[in-house]
Amino acid sequence: MNRYILHSNDPTWRFELCSRTCTVGRNPGNQLCLNDPSVSSFHAELTILPEDRGLRVRDLQSTNGTFVNGEGVTDIVITPGHSLQFGGVEFQLGAEEVEIKIPVAGSPKVAQAAGQVQTLDDGTLACSRNPALPATHQALGGCGAVVKCPGYFAMASLRSTKLAGGTTGPLLFCPDCNARCEAIPGVQATKAGPQSFFARLTQTVQMTFKR
Repeated sequence: MNRYILHSNDPTWRFELCSRTCTVGRNPGNQLCLNDPSVSSFHAELTILPEDRGLRVRDLQSTNGTFVNGEGVTDIVITPGHSLQFGGVEFQLGAEEVEIKIPVAGSPKVAQAAGQVQTLDDGTLACSRNPALPATHQALGGCGAVVKCPGYFAMASLRSTKLAGGTTGPLLFCPDCNARCEAIPGVQATKAGPQSFFARLTQTVQMTFKR
């Protein structure tokens, strides 16, 4: 695709033809305003033809005429390399090739859980919150807090809720995203020893923030 340019010996008069159609003249209402007494108020009209077929020049009944390569014209199509004159102001028509690139949308990125699944020395899964403990439970469907962990927990790391009047065991939830957790098939939970005062205090603070 070409971008047409009008340039003259006067470096201040250099115009890039950006719009499809524009007018040339001395009046400030023209897109190409030439403040020269030999140029009419509305001197000529320029139209860029599609598919780089050139520039159409139409004289608007100007007083001093429009010229292409020194010959007076009323309606003509010109290509880069021609000289174009409005009254006493002469230009050369040039062109610059413009490459239009359309960005290609990449594949959407899927959020992944931060960190890696860790194992203990004997090869069993480690708790995502406390890698020193074996994982006995997993978040159903994966941990929803994708920036937190892979979603495997020791019993002591889970948040539990017991239904009032229920006969079943407590419901277990991920401490980060509240996803429902269930025991990992084939893994037996070990009973946790008595918690220290600091451990009980830490768990209480975590539950308070999650509510």
